[in-house]
Amino acid sequence: MSQIQETTLLAPFEVWEVMLDDSTIKFFKPLVVEPKLLPPEEPGDRTYLTIDIPALNISVHADNREDLWEFLLSDIRFVWEQIVQSSDDMLSQEAIQIKKNCLAVAEVVDG
Repeated sequence: MSQIQETTLLAPFEVWEVMLDDSTIKFFKPLVVEPKLLPPEEPGDRTYLTIDIPALNISVHADNREDLWEFLLSDIRFVWEQIVQSSDDMLSQEAIQIKKNCLAVAEVVDG
């Protein structure tokens, strides 16, 4: 892979908002994430792109940028719907911290 191809492949993503069914998750400032190359585990295996944001419980892998972007948005939606929108008494301490981390960087707006 050439240096130009790798630079393009690993260019940061900026997430400003993520659509939910009837509302939108809006970030207070863009969530900037930088993909990394996940080296193959075995010789001959594929190299994947990965994004990990442990504080928001996000971890996605894909073989191209387009899929990585879609998986990232999907994971954000999933965390918001399953953790952030849940009552604290239904969540573990770890999930409550993830919820706090999400609410510190984004909010939901209707419409």
